[in-house]
Amino acid sequence: MNEPEELSRVYYHSEHTECMTYFMIRGNFDPDEITAYLRVVPEQVQRIGDPIGKSGRKRQVALWRYGTVVSNDWDVDKMMKETIRALLPKEDLLRKIKLTYDAALTLEVVPLVRYDEQPPCLAPSLAVMRFCLETGTEMDIDLYVCCPDDMVE
Repeated sequence: MNEPEELSRVYYHSEHTECMTYFMIRGNFDPDEITAYLRVVPEQVQRIGDPIGKSGRKRQVALWRYGTVVSNDWDVDKMMKETIRALLPKEDLLRKIKLTYDAALTLEVVPLVRYDEQPPCLAPSLAVMRFCLETGTEMDIDLYVCCPDDMVE
């Protein structure tokens, strides 16, 4: 029996669905000071006054980004743990940065889910939640759902 096209079967796999995690600090600071203080090399920094895109506007806050993980794995907690692994022994330093610079600490989780694939598990473990609580880190989840035509093959 042929199925009508609008009732086509949904396949549960994650060939195209992926997720990205990373840790970010935003605030009124020199990113080089954060790097020296934490003794961790960031993947990306943006300074106050840097241009924002082609608009010509100037960045109002600095940004320090570390620990990007991109994977098709459905277990996002494993990715979050990998992102924060090097920062776990630096919880005291992160708290001081947050207070000294009135900085925002964020654990970013960005799933890009194809509509016909199983979504990743976004539940953080107690270890990840404890890190966030101890350092004052917020968790931000930006979920994107795409059709196959929107996905890069």
